[in-house]
Amino acid sequence: MKLIIDMDGVIYRGSKPLPHAKEFIEFLQENGVEFVFATNNSTKTREMFAEKLGKMGIKVSPERIITSSYATAEYLRERYNEGRAIIIGEKGIEEETRRIGWEVLPLEEWKRATHVLVGMDRTLTYDKLKAGCLAINNGARFVATNNDVNFPSEEGLIPGAGSMVAALEAATGKKAFVVGKPNEPYIEIIRRVLGEGEYWVIGDRVDTDMLLAERMSAKKVLVLTGVAREPTGREDYVVANLGELIAVLRERL
Repeated sequence: MKLIIDMDGVIYRGSKPLPHAKEFIEFLQENGVEFVFATNNSTKTREMFAEKLGKMGIKVSPERIITSSYATAEYLRERYNEGRAIIIGEKGIEEETRRIGWEVLPLEEWKRATHVLVGMDRTLTYDKLKAGCLAINNGARFVATNNDVNFPSEEGLIPGAGSMVAALEAATGKKAFVVGKPNEPYIEIIRRVLGEGEYWVIGDRVDTDMLLAERMSAKKVLVLTGVAREPTGREDYVVANLGELIAVLRERL
């Protein structure tokens, strides 16, 4: 049994841990259950997420956290020798892009861009969209960390990366190549980290997490603490929170 665990809407919402999250991870660690955190959230680096989890009492190494920014950078590194990117996003995608040796361009240098990389951006401006649009129309490759149109916050659902991607798709008439869950580049990273085995995907979204499970032939566990409020009937397990999932797994170990 190898678990693929979403974070936003499953482990926490904003900066607040969700019920039984710490208890659940401690249960996995005490019983030797292998797992990764797998998130489409592109705003932070893996190290930043590890620090955030640590403040909630959840200790995990950055290597056990897969973000859509990390997956995007790995996808680019493996397919292109070098690149110059206009980024519509936050620190996560910026730092991951620099990590692979790529140049992050200022907006006014859009003509030099080989790629436009789009993730969630809570400081989105017209100038950013304008530079991205011009670069894509100039031949830059259009790559999205993910296309989740909304995002669970403490206040409720807010616009996600997919909303920014949709704006550029509308403006350019071109579709983004999407790396994050539930797409193959992200799946490749998961398999690389976890190896082969019996996968369980634990998430709060039908359109990403449960579809990821289908594509990986994994058990589907829908947690009703995030985006989805009703099951589809195609899940293997539906739980109100992670406390209920502990009871499910205890019977399987």
